[in-house]
Amino acid sequence: MEQVQPTEKQVQVKKKKRVYSLDMLRGIIVALSVFLSTIPYGKADYPYFRHAEWYGVTLIDIILPTFITIFGVSMAIAYQRGVKWEKILKRTVRLIVYGIIFTIIVEWTLDFPTIRLTGVLQMFALLGIVTVAITKFVQSPLKLMMIALLVSSVYGGLILYTGQSCEGGLPQPECNPSHAIDTAVFGEKHLYHHGERGYDPEGLVTSLSALSNVLFGYAFGRLILTRKETGAWRELLGIGVLLIAASLAWDHFLPYNKRLWTPAFALLAAGFAAGMLSILYLVFDKRKGDAKETALKPVVWFLEAYGRNSFLIYFGKFMLGSVLIHLSVTDDGIEKSLSRVINEWVATFAPHPQLAYGLLNLIFWTVVAFVCHKKKWYLKV
Repeated sequence: MEQVQPTEKQVQVKKKKRVYSLDMLRGIIVALSVFLSTIPYGKADYPYFRHAEWYGVTLIDIILPTFITIFGVSMAIAYQRGVKWEKILKRTVRLIVYGIIFTIIVEWTLDFPTIRLTGVLQMFALLGIVTVAITKFVQSPLKLMMIALLVSSVYGGLILYTGQSCEGGLPQPECNPSHAIDTAVFGEKHLYHHGERGYDPEGLVTSLSALSNVLFGYAFGRLILTRKETGAWRELLGIGVLLIAASLAWDHFLPYNKRLWTPAFALLAAGFAAGMLSILYLVFDKRKGDAKETALKPVVWFLEAYGRNSFLIYFGKFMLGSVLIHLSVTDDGIEKSLSRVINEWVATFAPHPQLAYGLLNLIFWTVVAFVCHKKKWYLKV
């Protein structure tokens, strides 16, 4: 029997095993988060690098919902051959326990009667198990996006309805569903403590809206899996444009608000994620050879190092920041936090010390990411 030799294209496809788009986007988001979230307060305000106080949206606001949308994409790819419920339940418990440990370190407290029970990792745990339950019965990208839109619309209706009695006819920090529902479930002492109490940005109420982001992400992941031959970049780009347009429409009725995760905010993040995945696919994946064998290799390596250790770096930067703030040393007879000492040192040579401090953090975590990536050490949750 005559042996058929593989074509050059088949050899290249076989050689190229990994789709980079997801790691690239995750890497961009995490690296951006490291820099923006570690810029200290000081003489310069940098308002676009800070979270919006209530209504409005800034660059840093979009990081977490994009990260959660990517979480949905990852789930679709990881569970394409099915799920094991025992493994899912163990993962959920681990995330909740890690979330409480994370809170203890970040808030630097062991006061359990007032410790926060909600948080980002707990949100991941809840969203993960609910998404697995939904996608056990629904795998169609279109149906998943319709469910996501329904969830977002129902949540938006709830927010608008409850906000009618608030100042300006819109939810306010002291007048919103989170204040009533999350307080009833967890107790006020176990909720978000920063600033004025009255809402929890990672409570049950906002998690309902965040669920739409995970479902959108899962739908994007299914598109990537079912369009392997041609790539789903056209579909993702079109979806991204439509979702951003929908977010602009929602903004007229219920403005962008990260604290309450309004539909406009959720749709903007989902649309941004879809558009970025499309662009990154064109740049890194839609090519004959492996992107690592081109001039893009340094970029791929950098972003992949961040992307494949996203949980370690994303949450590690907050814990390191807390350690630097709460551990102190004596300098010229004055007790100062390690963070203040480093800030003052940076100010001796940097014209923009706050930005330089953020850059210093980025350099530190880049070294950590590179070492872990080279040794293939990845934190799996």
